[in-house]
Amino acid sequence: MACEPGEATSTKPDDVRRSWRYGELTRDHVVQAALDLVLRDGLVGLSMRRLADELGISSMNAYYHVRSKKALLDLVGDAVIGQVPDPPSGLAWDEQVRAFFEEGRQVLLRYPGVANHLLVLDAGHPNQVRLYRLLTGLLTEAGFSREASDQAQRVMAYLLFGAVTSELATAEAGRDEATLSFADDDEVFRFGLDLMIEGLRALPRATHAGS
Repeated sequence: MACEPGEATSTKPDDVRRSWRYGELTRDHVVQAALDLVLRDGLVGLSMRRLADELGISSMNAYYHVRSKKALLDLVGDAVIGQVPDPPSGLAWDEQVRAFFEEGRQVLLRYPGVANHLLVLDAGHPNQVRLYRLLTGLLTEAGFSREASDQAQRVMAYLLFGAVTSELATAEAGRDEATLSFADDDEVFRFGLDLMIEGLRALPRATHAGS
């Protein structure tokens, strides 16, 4: 049976698919199956048809749990950033910020294409809100104004998403000998973070804040 461009036929034989009882399948199951697909094939490989095939259900049943492809992508994006852990609380504010973005980069590199979608993710998703509040708390506790905190988060997000997108694109094109590649992505990312953190330290802060 032919499949549409960009879509793959099932990799799961019918006899090994899970059989869902009525009412057993939840949105969490759907999101986890989508994450598994993205982990294997990147966001470009995710479609409602492939998701349904992964779960062993009909496309109509998949749409019952997720109303649209856009809603599915939003759920996947929020679930991926939900894997970014809180930084160790015993560290200084700058070390926590550094740890947070280094962990974020590692998570996003595992899910190709998700960083791009996060740039257009609708506001208000649970993990999106959690991470924003976490970073805002770190920076305001360190004495930075809310405006400085918001601007700093945007700039560091530009570094994060740009680095991840560049690294994944380079890896994808790596078979072409003409492609420019680097072996020091970790070091360059940390260098960029350090520059931004040093810039933050130079900003005025409330006198009660720690170093």
